[in-house]
Amino acid sequence: MKKLALLLTALGVVSVVSYGAEPVLKVTSVGQEIEIENVSGGSDIGEDSLFGTTVGLSYGDWTFAVTGGKFWDIDTDNTDSKDGRLQMDAWKKFDNYKLGFRYRGQKDFDRYYLRGTWDYDVLWGAADIWYQANNKANDAWRGEIFPIGVKFGSVKIGWFIDWTQVMGRTGSGELENNFEHQIRAYGIFYKGEKITLSTEGRFTLTVDDKFKDGDKRAKDTVGRYEDFGRNRIYLGADYQVNTNLNVYLKYGYEVRNMEKVNDGKSFDSNNYYGDLIVGWNYKF
Repeated sequence: MKKLALLLTALGVVSVVSYGAEPVLKVTSVGQEIEIENVSGGSDIGEDSLFGTTVGLSYGDWTFAVTGGKFWDIDTDNTDSKDGRLQMDAWKKFDNYKLGFRYRGQKDFDRYYLRGTWDYDVLWGAADIWYQANNKANDAWRGEIFPIGVKFGSVKIGWFIDWTQVMGRTGSGELENNFEHQIRAYGIFYKGEKITLSTEGRFTLTVDDKFKDGDKRAKDTVGRYEDFGRNRIYLGADYQVNTNLNVYLKYGYEVRNMEKVNDGKSFDSNNYYGDLIVGWNYKF
C-alpha cells in the first residue's frame, strides 16, 4: 500500500512535458468515490464498503487510469478491514470504437481484462472479457457483454450477458458455466445548467447454468435467479460545481427472487440489495 500511495502522489503532481509535436503524458483528472453495498440479512451498513482514489491520464489518443481502494465490512457494532484493490486501465480510441485493457488485483484474485466499445449511428455495444486467477478456487473466464444496443437521444437500451466459465477440475454439484441474460436501460430525465438527473434499470430475463453431474447434485445453499427474478433500479444526480469539479450521488435498489438449484424450491437468502455511490471528480 505504501508503493501505491507513492505512485498516486507522483501521478497527482507530476506531468511529463515534451517539446514540439511530441505527445504529452499529462494528468487529466483526480477523483474519489465511496460505494456501499448491502444485502438483506447482512451487515447493518454494508458488507462491501469501498473507498477508492482514481487518477486519470492521457498520452495522445491513449487514456489511462490508476485506482487504489480499500474495502471494509461495516456494521453498527464494529468495522472490519476486508480487502484492498489496485486497478489500472488503458484505452485507445479509434473512429467509432475503443479498445482497452484493465488489470484488477485484490487479496484473493487477479483479473486481466480485454475491453471494447463501439458506436455506430443508433447502434452500440461493449464487452469486458477477463481471465480471473483465483487463490482459493478454480480460475475462471468471465465476461460482461453488450452484444448490441439501441439509443434514442439520451436513452440507451442494450441486451446484456453475464458469463462465467470455470476452468480446471470441478467437483460433483459445482458450477461449470453460467449465462445470465438481462435488458439494461439508461436515461437522463433532467439536465439543467448545473444538475443532471439520470436513471438506470437492470432486468434479468433468464439464467442458463450447468452444474457437474446435474442440478440435483448442487448443495442446498446454492441458488439461481428465477426467470425475470432480478430487477434493479438506479437513480443518480450529478452537480457541476464549476467548470472543473463535479460531485455525484447514485443509489440502486434490487429485488431478487431465487430458487434452489437442486430442487427448484424458493430460496429466500439475500432477497434485497442496495448500492450507494457518492463521489467527486476534478478535471484539469
